[in-house]
Amino acid sequence: MEKFLGIVKDGRFSILVPRAQCCTVRLTRIAKPASIAEELVSSHEINLNEYEGKAIMVTGVLPELKSWLYEANVIDQAGPILTEVVKETFGQG
Repeated sequence: MEKFLGIVKDGRFSILVPRAQCCTVRLTRIAKPASIAEELVSSHEINLNEYEGKAIMVTGVLPELKSWLYEANVIDQAGPILTEVVKETFGQG
């Protein structure tokens, strides 16, 4: 399980740390088995609407395909000042 810092934009999570600007992913609480139906993963998607435009920290597992962050859990969110600092630091402003 890794920790990720990023910004929520259009309901998706843009990872900034530890893999600067690697990808934008959707979050799901489900664990990633060898093969799983996309519909099942989607049914456990974490709704990020309340975090729109904010910097958040998430734990989870990011596989090779990098479209979903599995076993995800939002562990913290930044306020307006810290969100702006994160955006400016990583060129997201």
